[in-house]
Amino acid sequence: MKTNEKKNTSAKKKLIPAVAMLTTSAVMLSTATYAWFTMSRDAEVTGLEMAATAGGGIEISLGEIGSGTLGSIKEPSMDDVSWKSTVKLGEYYGNIGKLQPASSVNGNNLFYADDNGIIAGGKVVQNGTDVKATATTDEVGLSVKESYDATGTNTTLVTAATPKNGRYLDIPMWIRTSKKDKTKVSCEVDIVDASNDESVKVNDGTELKKAVRVSVIPIGKANITTTANTNTLKITKADAYTSSTTNLNVYGLTFDSYSQKDGANEGISKAKTTETTYSELLDSISANTVSVVTGDENHDDTAEIFTLDAAGDDSYSVQSFVVRVWLEGESKFCNDATAAQDWNISLKFTGKDVTE
Repeated sequence: MKTNEKKNTSAKKKLIPAVAMLTTSAVMLSTATYAWFTMSRDAEVTGLEMAATAGGGIEISLGEIGSGTLGSIKEPSMDDVSWKSTVKLGEYYGNIGKLQPASSVNGNNLFYADDNGIIAGGKVVQNGTDVKATATTDEVGLSVKESYDATGTNTTLVTAATPKNGRYLDIPMWIRTSKKDKTKVSCEVDIVDASNDESVKVNDGTELKKAVRVSVIPIGKANITTTANTNTLKITKADAYTSSTTNLNVYGLTFDSYSQKDGANEGISKAKTTETTYSELLDSISANTVSVVTGDENHDDTAEIFTLDAAGDDSYSVQSFVVRVWLEGESKFCNDATAAQDWNISLKFTGKDVTE
């Protein structure tokens, strides 16, 4: 763990090594054994852990922990101790709200179906069922910890109200580089059973991990001087939810809920979810999102998520983004029988020169 000290922030000093690793362990515990499950039931997320290692042109931060009665997370200044080669989510957040299934073809626009129209143990949605677009108020709540101690660590959990339930989990993050060339940042994703026991592999709808979806949503980028005690790349709920101007990558073990059409996935978009029914949506919507079918035993599938601009002589090139996690309600793997299963996610961020 780094100590709480100011760093020599010359942009000429290269960051090493070249990969940022992010690991999330989410234990999915059902309080009532339902998944799209049926929507009125919740799955509780506990034991959330995240570790990230970075370098080789990129450094990573989960944000600057502020002080106060309930704590706060804000955009990190350039000399903040949160810029590390290894970061852990547990140093930032404690309790987490319950996660309810949602559906999205692009990771940015999500919807959910009315509880009363979901039958057969969460496996069937009746044709006339109403669907609704999620709002920023549907984000899962996280309890923030207090500020760093003198060594840059944080072990004190703020006493706060129980975080609210929601339909997607957003984790704000920042990546920076000191390299003088543009840097392509790619992401690889692993989704495995929490026990890492892969001895049983089936495709009959009994593995909740195959309903897990991950998306990386770029927010903003800027060059910020190495001595800056502020960061202009603030992440808000509105930023994270606004429709992206570029196609996003959606990661998952399977995409059984979507059909392929000219290399694109057919699915549901937020714009089509006003005063309509589930069956009408399924018949008419298409989107051009890139689906990344990731392996659960290797990192062969890599997708570029954004490009960092070249850093200056005395500035870092910084990108803010959100890692979003949700349970895909349209997947056959998201049902009552799988609601109590555990799963782990790991994300590997890699920087590479554009000229390479």
